[in-house]
Amino acid sequence: MNFEPKPPNDFCDFYHEYYRRCSERVPAIRAIAAKWKFEDLIPGLSDFDTRFILEDPMLVGDWNAMSLAVGRVHTELARENPKWARNLEHLPGVNFTVSEIMDPRLFFPESQQWTFYKGDAEVIARVESSLSDHQWTNRDELFQLSKFSSFCGPYMRGIDPPLNIGPWEDKYPLHSRYMHYFAPPVQAGVSLVEKRNVPGKLEALQMARERFPHPEVIDSILDAIDRHYEISGDYEEERLREIESELEEYLQTLWGALDGHLTLVNTESSDTRAAIQKKVSAVSIDPMGAFFQGVKFGRLMKGRLLFYAEEIPWFESEFLIRHEIRRILPNLFATPLTIYGKVRYGEDLTPEKVIDRLRGNLLDAAVCNDLLTFVARAREPIEDGQEKAQARRVAEKFDAVLEMAETLSIDMLESAD
Repeated sequence: MNFEPKPPNDFCDFYHEYYRRCSERVPAIRAIAAKWKFEDLIPGLSDFDTRFILEDPMLVGDWNAMSLAVGRVHTELARENPKWARNLEHLPGVNFTVSEIMDPRLFFPESQQWTFYKGDAEVIARVESSLSDHQWTNRDELFQLSKFSSFCGPYMRGIDPPLNIGPWEDKYPLHSRYMHYFAPPVQAGVSLVEKRNVPGKLEALQMARERFPHPEVIDSILDAIDRHYEISGDYEEERLREIESELEEYLQTLWGALDGHLTLVNTESSDTRAAIQKKVSAVSIDPMGAFFQGVKFGRLMKGRLLFYAEEIPWFESEFLIRHEIRRILPNLFATPLTIYGKVRYGEDLTPEKVIDRLRGNLLDAAVCNDLLTFVARAREPIEDGQEKAQARRVAEKFDAVLEMAETLSIDMLESAD
């Protein structure tokens, strides 16, 4: 194979320019962070999973304006810098205000795995100090168990297509298997043993090499990453299947090695993926944490959908649109409303029944109507070639989702006081 050489590492250039443009449009932005450590960003292959920290207060209208503004920044940069298409693939996922990220009731375990890159030094120092003060709890254990259970088992081909990667696409089969679908459960396993949210993927792989059996598997992965995956023989179908088996067997062994380190579930080395997922799903969730983990991911979703709907010849978004619309209802509608019904009404209600009770009370009738229209549109099958049009149709009614999420968030917090 004739590999495209590893490109220069320009992630610093990217996040400086990205932060500059976003903060000019949204002055409330106080800091930019991203998942994992800088060393985990593999040039040409990794995306940049941004998170923003905002000053208080941020009202529904503020989030809506920010969503559209950041979406425009993505569109501009994608058009001006095709080489950054991969970095720009997602608008920032979860976004917090300063008071929210420092509120122990809203603690999000992933936030201890972020690197803060740029912003108000005083704000960053306060936030990092607050996050470092957090001690390991059942919420952290369940977060990492859920991550492990999501990735254990055989590699699922087709679930992680090589989008917006350009000339380095030939290297993606190994990057996807190693960094996207093996490193996360290993990182979860190390975190569960250490009882802290280990921030880096490469850091976690190094720690796993010292703590778990079969260090040779880790050595081969670290060597491949160091060589920017330029190992021709590993891309042959027979070898790829061997690699998939090796990774699956390693994770099975890792699960058994967690015995004695967990408090929420028991581990048996013979547990299948289905058995592991059944055990984890049976753990009682913290309703407050589950509610906010969902709704906080929706704040910039409208801008994300509208960005994906833009016509940018070198930016692939059809798969991304289908992916977002497929998960938008469970994550941003059904789950938060179901949890809200249990917490506030003490009943197992359908999301639609919860909306009926909210109508004319916490939510205006018009918002409720728009919510139901949003649900109907998000459930529509998407014909090939109609992805961008459907993204615009769903985004058109997303304001109601954000109104619902922010209104119920305030009510949930008040009920906890």
